Amino acid sequence: MKKLILSLLLIPLVVLTSCKSKEDPAPAPEPEPVVPTLQVDNTVAIDADHRVIYEMNLYNFTSQGTLAAAQARLQELRTLGVDIVWLMPIQTRGVKGKIGNLGSPYALKNYVELNKAHGTTTDFRNFVNEAHRLGMEVWLDWVANHTGLDHVWVTEHPDYYTWKDGKMVHPNNYEDVWQLEYSNEYMRNAMIDAMVYWVKEFGIDGYRIDYISSPTLPASFWDEAIPALKQAAGNKRFYMLGEADFVDKPALYQKDFDYDYAWGFHDNVAQKVGKGTSAATLKTWCQKLLNNKNYTNLDRMLYLTNHDDGNDFDNKNYFSYFGDNVPLMTVLEFTLYGMSLLYNGQEIGYRPAQGYFNRDPIDWSKIDIKIKNTIRVLVALRHTQAALGGGVEANRPSVKFLSPDVNTVFAYEKKKGDNTVVVILNLGTSAADVTLSDVEEGAYNQVLCSETVSTDVSTITEVSLSSSTSINVGPKGYLVFVKK
Repeated sequence: MKKLILSLLLIPLVVLTSCKSKEDPAPAPEPEPVVPTLQVDNTVAIDADHRVIYEMNLYNFTSQGTLAAAQARLQELRTLGVDIVWLMPIQTRGVKGKIGNLGSPYALKNYVELNKAHGTTTDFRNFVNEAHRLGMEVWLDWVANHTGLDHVWVTEHPDYYTWKDGKMVHPNNYEDVWQLEYSNEYMRNAMIDAMVYWVKEFGIDGYRIDYISSPTLPASFWDEAIPALKQAAGNKRFYMLGEADFVDKPALYQKDFDYDYAWGFHDNVAQKVGKGTSAATLKTWCQKLLNNKNYTNLDRMLYLTNHDDGNDFDNKNYFSYFGDNVPLMTVLEFTLYGMSLLYNGQEIGYRPAQGYFNRDPIDWSKIDIKIKNTIRVLVALRHTQAALGGGVEANRPSVKFLSPDVNTVFAYEKKKGDNTVVVILNLGTSAADVTLSDVEEGAYNQVLCSETVSTDVSTITEVSLSSSTSINVGPKGYLVFVKK
């Protein structure tokens, strides 16, 4: 029962005729061996629990910074296997008190006005339609907690804002925004109307909610907003992602969200493991992630980087935290749990930090081929292997942490139905020969190898794994096996 999608490369037989009689035929040539290969690129997720989401900063995604230019490159994302395009805020940014040349995408001037630098409403409608034609969804970023200092509501509806000592309030010391007042029923209704607008007018498929953990943004608001959004979407499934680790705001567990951020997991791995070699520390945080019992009806988004990890403030990004561990941590992100995120250029291993208060267009010629090919393989595996999906608890694959005999090696076994995937990560700076005493024995296909992926993404190596098998893993290396 193979769950691995194989494309069989068959070399056609060519029979050469000769002048010999029918009674003395020429011997047929020996058939060429059938070579099993992994199908990489243009794969499709077996269901919604196996999707990959891509966060796009329009200003940096192309040199033009427009929806039309980004639309022209949607096919590349579809070829890679992206299922969802999440656009950072595309509305007009505030000018008053702005930071940098652009201002913040999270300090908006008008909730229902498209940023003219990105194009027209026709351009956005075309973008959504093309994404849908290619089989991708479009989610928008929504800033529900606050507005820019010169938002239209500031003069039209000052009662929509929180006031203290005769002045409007800056939330969380963000000097370029004003705090909205959620005790005001009219403000809540106006907020819902603005969110519904993008669903009805353009057919978007979901929202990522910014700063949902704010203490002044009540969880109860989503009891009003989400039903309205789902009604506006009609028969189409509408998705909600909250920008928070819901452990920081437990009331959100009971709301109708589909995903939260595995934020605590990411930060602890970045801080406690980072560029290091301790497999035991990594295992501890992975266990804590999987042992959280609050996610019965809620999935999580795992990520290595996003727009907050590398911006105009500190000129750092995920390479600053993970260094040479970036490729193997990418494998972890795609295979351990939840929904996998790619951020603006991550698919080519882009290293320069990207701002969003100023333009930093990606130089797409700066490709880290090892990371690029690793992600191509990981997307294909995530799409096709039942054991690499996410979803609610009832649909989730099981995870078994294995017991390697090398302290720099972290290994685990994912299983769903008759599909078993084994992942081995070597955080060490030297190659390791490791045995796994508790691995599920049998015949496997090795589908990803850090030592060969730079030049070969499709070759499958057939191996046998047992408790006595010695497996060589390169320095900062990784292997993925699928049981046959």
